[in-house]
Amino acid sequence: MIADLTGKIAIVTGGAQGIGAGICTVLDQQGAIVVVADKNEDAANSVYSRLLNKDSSHVNVDVTDDTSVNDMTKSVISTYGSIDILVNNAGIIGAEKWWTRENGNDDDWQTTFDVNVRGVVRCSDAVTPHMLERNYGKQVNIASIAARRGGSLPFYCVTKAAVVNWTQSKAAALASSGINVNAICPGLVWTPMTQRITDHRGNFNPGTLRSGYKDKDEFDALVKDWVPMKREQTPIDIGKVAAFLASDDAQNITGQAFNVDGGIYMN
Repeated sequence: MIADLTGKIAIVTGGAQGIGAGICTVLDQQGAIVVVADKNEDAANSVYSRLLNKDSSHVNVDVTDDTSVNDMTKSVISTYGSIDILVNNAGIIGAEKWWTRENGNDDDWQTTFDVNVRGVVRCSDAVTPHMLERNYGKQVNIASIAARRGGSLPFYCVTKAAVVNWTQSKAAALASSGINVNAICPGLVWTPMTQRITDHRGNFNPGTLRSGYKDKDEFDALVKDWVPMKREQTPIDIGKVAAFLASDDAQNITGQAFNVDGGIYMN
């Protein structure tokens, strides 16, 4: 079976909805014991309740808080004895009411950086010592095609570019220890975050070749206009790539950023 994750312990941050929920679903289907880690405990519990493996669990975590992340890590190790996989998926668009500001303010830059970049680094730093003790581990960071080209939300785009660069730096540092670190750059994925964008800012333009989208119909039109394969990407699509990168089938892949975007960017 490709991406056999049977018995592997996997933490997925931001696992309570959207891409994170899709990743949890696929890892579960491939046999992993999944820890759904999110600030929204009710939503995390809802995702957990749909998983096949009831040895899985959900945990409250704030990726911007050192104590919260360290407590999560200790709890998972105490419960399961190991951490094999970390998927850094937690992310935000901007600070509160980001949609009211054309170019963003200091809060947008700082808050987005704290979650999207420092959150990734913080979670990785928490689990890496444990992985180093075992000379084994898989870390997958969720970036975005926004990392490939700037758009109308630079504070978001810059953080995703930073995730790709940091992935490469971390991969180089850990390569000799048997730990793989890779990134995924999702394309046009309809999620609750995408819905919030359309609800709050109809002129949102994620660096596309045409204007932004104001509703699902315009999103679908953008997909057909911009995606060579003429179809949107899904959380399950992202989950399948995450599962592969988290498996031993990808043991010689590290420091890479994979576009899952239907051919929008080819590199």
